[in-house]
Amino acid sequence: MLLKKSLILLCCVFSSTAFAERWFEVEILIFKQRPAPYLQEDFSLAKEPINAKRSIDLLTPLYIEQAKQECINGDTRFNSQSLTDSVIGVNRSNLCDNNIDYLRSYSVLPLSPLAPVKDDMEQTYLLAPEQLQFTSQQQELLRKGLKPILHTGWRFEGASQSRSESIKLFGGKLLHAPVIAQTPQYTNNDFISLVSPNQFIAPAIEQNADKWELDGTFNIYLRHYLFINASFDVNEIQVTGEIQHARFSQFKRVISGDIHYFDHPKMGMIVQIRKFNH
Repeated sequence: MLLKKSLILLCCVFSSTAFAERWFEVEILIFKQRPAPYLQEDFSLAKEPINAKRSIDLLTPLYIEQAKQECINGDTRFNSQSLTDSVIGVNRSNLCDNNIDYLRSYSVLPLSPLAPVKDDMEQTYLLAPEQLQFTSQQQELLRKGLKPILHTGWRFEGASQSRSESIKLFGGKLLHAPVIAQTPQYTNNDFISLVSPNQFIAPAIEQNADKWELDGTFNIYLRHYLFINASFDVNEIQVTGEIQHARFSQFKRVISGDIHYFDHPKMGMIVQIRKFNH
């Protein structure tokens, strides 16, 4: 009886270990749809911001590192070097410090972040461009006149919904929000009116947050099957100068190895989840 219980316990231990080591890689190719002149859907309604539990940002550190290296290499968008510095030959690595907003130095983000090649199973990490496989799909999109705005992927440990990570994804153009000036005000204080009637108070200037064309989160969790839960805002500048947000929300059960297509009036997404080392 004791031997039987020991065997059952060992089986449970091996089973849980095997589950913990179930790693996958996902590849995502997101593109903008062509403008639809007869589109009836209204995207002007205000929406709650996209918030996700256990969200991690894998893109920002790599884009920052890439932009900093471009600064050191002499990229013209970082040409703030003074004439004196040019004469005395200051090393550009000393000029390209952490005071620069490297992420927003891009008017358009690179399609794929330059992640290093890795093959471990320690923590979630991005795939290097040479590890991506959607080459033919990307070429087909370009042939059809469609614009890819993000092509990336990552490796991750299969986890339940409560333990799974939501990956922050963004890409495309940096859209500058309009500057809003509040209505001018005038004082109505009797004493001030005697000294200077209709005293003018300068309007306050409010700067809305700039937005990337694509901004949202992508979550994959495991519950017997693989499930994808994706939420994005596809942002566009309107003729008024304001930024309009079209919400893309998709939930789908998927099978590893299959290529899945997600459609929306403003964007399309091609996804494949592949088993890694199992």
